Amino acid sequence: MIDLRPSTIQSSYRFKIGALAADEVRILRQDNLSILVMRRSAATVAALMQAAAPLQDPDSRYSHQPDDADNPLRSRHPEYFVSYAVGTDLGCALTVLESGLSEGCGSARYDFAGRALEGANKFQNLSIPDYNFGDNFSTLTINP
Repeated sequence: MIDLRPSTIQSSYRFKIGALAADEVRILRQDNLSILVMRRSAATVAALMQAAAPLQDPDSRYSHQPDDADNPLRSRHPEYFVSYAVGTDLGCALTVLESGLSEGCGSARYDFAGRALEGANKFQNLSIPDYNFGDNFSTLTINP
C-alpha cells in the first residue's frame, strides 16, 4: 500500500493541552493544521442546550462531524468542544468573542458548539475532526 497524501499531512496529530480554565479557548497549531479546543463551564453548556440564538443548521444536518458528536453540543464530552479553527464562510481563522466565535475575515458567527448563527450569508456549522482525548483531557489526538 502506498500513502499518496502530501508529505505535510500526518496520519495523526497529538497536542498537549494542559489544564484549561472554565470557558477557556485555545487554538492549537501544528504543520498546516489549526484546531480549536474549549472547556465549557456548566453555565455555557446549559445556555447552549437552550439554543436562544437563531441557528442556520440547529440539528447539524449539513455539517461535517463524527457520529458521536451528532448532538446539540456537537461534542463527545459536554464539557469539551473541539473543531477545526477555520470558518466555513470564507475559510479564514476563527477569533474568540465573549458570546461565541467569529470568522476573522467575514461576517460568519458561531456559538460555542460551533453552530452557525443566522446572518446575511448562508454557511455551515464548524467542521468537527475525528479526535480523542487522553490523560484526563490534557492531550488531544486529531486524525485528519
